[in-house]
Amino acid sequence: MIPFTALALLSHFCNGAENLFGVFDFDLRGETHGEQIQRIEKIGYDGFAVVLNTPSALKTFEQRLAEQAKMKVIVGLFQVHCDTPEHLNRPHLKNVVKALAQHKAKLWLSINGPKDEEKIIRLIQEVADAAAEKNVTVSLYPHDNTAMETAEEALMMREKSGRQNLTISIHQCHEMRAGNTDRLADIIAKVGSHLDLVTICGSNIKMSKEEKNWDDAIKPLGEGDYDPKKFLRLLTDASFKGPVILHTYGLKKKPDSHYQTSFEIYQKMVAEITREKSSK
Repeated sequence: MIPFTALALLSHFCNGAENLFGVFDFDLRGETHGEQIQRIEKIGYDGFAVVLNTPSALKTFEQRLAEQAKMKVIVGLFQVHCDTPEHLNRPHLKNVVKALAQHKAKLWLSINGPKDEEKIIRLIQEVADAAAEKNVTVSLYPHDNTAMETAEEALMMREKSGRQNLTISIHQCHEMRAGNTDRLADIIAKVGSHLDLVTICGSNIKMSKEEKNWDDAIKPLGEGDYDPKKFLRLLTDASFKGPVILHTYGLKKKPDSHYQTSFEIYQKMVAEITREKSSK
């Protein structure tokens, strides 16, 4: 008998699904960097996203790839603060861009601080220009309780920045925290061709607004009372072909188990949506 995971993967690829499935914020606790990547790859993930906010984080990233360079690097997160743009570590930004360019990866830009439009746009322009020197795409990362919280805000900033190497990410958890659970179809349509990355996870429909509490917003797939297949179905209906990334920030369970379970549930959802589409 073929294991469920193998059957799901077979269905996934035979039906022409084009979305890479990656994992974000992984930490297998105690393993070497290369072993972490190998174990994620063995489960079946196509690639991963990393946080590159500091020189030490960049060094860790480079160590991971030196030890195990087979797996696809999808995107690297880079956070800045619009209230203190003078604190932007420009040499580090250049090093991040160079590293991402070597792996044909994108830069995820998240902006903390108040909603000061002028400062936000200046920062976006500076990061986009630095990335453009190495032909790196900058995907704007909307995040709850930051200067840019939703995909619609990111779209407005993209348009006002005037930079062409900017795209937009949609994060299920952050849009739901913003009260956009029932508007996801409209948001996906509005962002349109600028949408290049999405993150998915288990979530509760009703969420706390406490800034640092993500227990009800980011869960392994299969947990929470929101059905993420609804989100995937909307992406499929919109013919989204970009990477889908499993969001795992703050999860306290043993990673080996929930990464495996989330992977299998994702494949099952994709197979079910594919069958739905083919039966119409």
